[in-house]
Amino acid sequence: MVPPPAGGGFGAAALPAGLANQGMYIIFNNSTNNRYAGISTNLASRFNTRMAVVTELGFSQAVMNQIAVFWGGATTTNTALPAPAPAPAPVPVPAYGAPLTRPIDGQAVNLERLLIRFLLSQFVGGTVSNNMMAFGAYANPTANNVTVTLNWGAVGGIPAGNHTAVWPAGGPGW
Repeated sequence: MVPPPAGGGFGAAALPAGLANQGMYIIFNNSTNNRYAGISTNLASRFNTRMAVVTELGFSQAVMNQIAVFWGGATTTNTALPAPAPAPAPVPVPAYGAPLTRPIDGQAVNLERLLIRFLLSQFVGGTVSNNMMAFGAYANPTANNVTVTLNWGAVGGIPAGNHTAVWPAGGPGW
């Protein structure tokens, strides 16, 4: 996100190539294991407004090289599937400020809150922050266990991978 200094001075921050459209995002600091997650109707606009802060605060290229941005979409499938199972349904991102909810088994599930709580409960160390969704467990509102999978691509020394966990029905939640 930060180019090499030009002529010994500090270069202007720049967005990663391909960051566009709408979707969910995770900013991951590989040196601290801290994460920031959320959704946006326009990812480029969301990040572009924050790039000036990176430049103004003078974060070095070495520091910024430890920070990776992952972005993409979400799909959902009901747990009680008829045969044959339908393809997962893509989740449209709502207007700014509206919660990203999707019906699963007839219950509204806040996918942004689920993503944040998934990161907090499934990955050890660091913090996850961005809003009040990081505080307090999120209980599964459906009558069934929900399988959650996060896939990510390789970036800057972080290998591609995935993590799957079951969000239990009943109980305290994540």
